[in-house]
Amino acid sequence: MKLLKLNAWLVCLAFVMILASCQNQSEKIAPNTTNDRAINKDEIALQVIDLLKQSASRGEVISSLKAQMPSVALATILDKVNGQGIENTATQNLRRIVQKSEATYKNLEAPENVEIPELWLHQPQANLDFSKLLVAYAPDGKDEANWKKVKAYTLDKKVVYLDPFKAPNVPVVVVETDGFEALKVEAELMNRELRKAGAQALVNRKVDGQMKRTAGGIETTKLDRIRLNNDEEPWISGAAEIYAITSGVRGSNNEAQINVIPMYYLDYAGTTYYPNQILLFWDDYSYQAANIQLFEKDDNYNYKQMVGIIVDGVFQITGTLSGQPIVNVLGQIANAVIQAMPDQWFTNDDDYVDSYYTIEKNRTYRNHSGAGGNANVDLTPYFLLAN
Repeated sequence: MKLLKLNAWLVCLAFVMILASCQNQSEKIAPNTTNDRAINKDEIALQVIDLLKQSASRGEVISSLKAQMPSVALATILDKVNGQGIENTATQNLRRIVQKSEATYKNLEAPENVEIPELWLHQPQANLDFSKLLVAYAPDGKDEANWKKVKAYTLDKKVVYLDPFKAPNVPVVVVETDGFEALKVEAELMNRELRKAGAQALVNRKVDGQMKRTAGGIETTKLDRIRLNNDEEPWISGAAEIYAITSGVRGSNNEAQINVIPMYYLDYAGTTYYPNQILLFWDDYSYQAANIQLFEKDDNYNYKQMVGIIVDGVFQITGTLSGQPIVNVLGQIANAVIQAMPDQWFTNDDDYVDSYYTIEKNRTYRNHSGAGGNANVDLTPYFLLAN
């Protein structure tokens, strides 16, 4: 079950385009239409079946998936299986797939795509008969509303088809290559590219090995609690991969500061989470207010394309913000985040989660709903003490 949201990487870009509207400029970007993915999920599924056929390795895989939610990297599972002394053709083939995946992004400054195979377990509440275990993966089509069926395999490799919108009453191991593990890497790459382009200043919080501090620490805003509303999404899509984009103003010329923050724990709608996660470091900004917007990761748009458009937009409006009151600058963002996006940017309506505008530095927010009513949070000022 995923969340009600608009296209994720597009709305990242919307922040900048809102600012760029000061000059009545707009940019368009086309989604990825070519199948340039290197990893074949069907191949992974068949090899996972071979791994599950053996009782020893099946027990290790299932216990790993039960113990860690929402998903487990395939590399981690293979390490655990290997740690039990299990090594066979299936583990060797899956290890080669993992290595092929790593070659597409590790040790590369700006990889084109990030694919990291991982597995997660669909567990029906009323039936955990693992003799009926299936292995499946989500359809290739980006528009989930048009999904008609989900291809799955039995443990004897017979093909069966499942309803994408009605969860089966049997356990299913689901193969994913663009999930939480990929989000971790892509968020780091997004921030790196934003820094290189000048859309994010890397604040040095240490001086001579000691934490830079105001009266002994750093002023932050912490997310104490968050709950997202329910939404009907295909069960095969699994847990949501949520991240935050924080935005504010820095410098005497009112330059934009944009940060991407993964929220790995935020898996499912309808569940309350208590992450105790710092979202805003106030020394990132020149003023005591910033925005927090929540999105779900989507692979329709390449992260490099999004960064490029963000950077272009920032450079276009850099001069227009200088001298404006901060209230006006943040107000421009708050008034037009959704409205400013051209219709052609929407490929579906399920990747924007919610927005919190003008979050103030020293203010506590309790039971605070976002602008879209899809998220409810508690935010508190938090003074991070230096060692």
